[in-house]
Amino acid sequence: MTLSDLEKKRYLRQLTVRGWDQEKLKSAKVLIMGLGGLGSASALYLAAAGVGKLRLCDGDRVERSDLNRQILYFEESVGKFKVEEAKKRLTSLNPHVEIAGVKEFIDSQNAGELTRGCDLIVDGLDNIESRFMLNEQSVKMQIPYVYGAVQGWEGFVGLFHPPRTACLACILRQDVQRPDIISIPGVLPGTIGILQATEVIKFIMGVEQNLVNRLLIYDSRNLTFDIVETEKNPNCPYCAV
Repeated sequence: MTLSDLEKKRYLRQLTVRGWDQEKLKSAKVLIMGLGGLGSASALYLAAAGVGKLRLCDGDRVERSDLNRQILYFEESVGKFKVEEAKKRLTSLNPHVEIAGVKEFIDSQNAGELTRGCDLIVDGLDNIESRFMLNEQSVKMQIPYVYGAVQGWEGFVGLFHPPRTACLACILRQDVQRPDIISIPGVLPGTIGILQATEVIKFIMGVEQNLVNRLLIYDSRNLTFDIVETEKNPNCPYCAV
């Protein structure tokens, strides 16, 4: 897929990075499930980088309490659908990216249709039930899954690609109770969302130094990064063969 002269000018700084493949980015289709703090940051940078097609999925409306961390929205966005506001902002940022917005929450009925045809899945969700539905589709369709999560001062990023690797269910329990309010500093989802976008870009272009089969743990209070290896659970109800 060739680049226009305008695109070559837009992406000049990254085109000069050794091994960069803008054509691969342009031909990719990425699903961003959830447009909160994580999804806002990852969507913004994936659009800016020139990923060719973005499918944005979220059934929620913007609330005022979202504005400390969900950087796609403004005061005038309050009460409006996140998908519509996000699509408008991203299209304004980069009209070369094809953006599809879906005003739905993932459930057992629509999960397959939402993920079908995508090259990667970006997890911008905030509850374990929806994440496991997304993980199930990742396993069934063998679509790489870029996990992200935040709580307190900590953030987590992983890249799962079953059957080559473990799946999300291999390392997370499904019975984890979600608090009514997830306490996080507003900057933390931005950091994790950008790391997710970085992993998406690297994976699309075939950069081998990535988080496949590894989980990154970021402690923003102490400014430390740790990486742990993940292993397949032979008894996993999702990916065990």
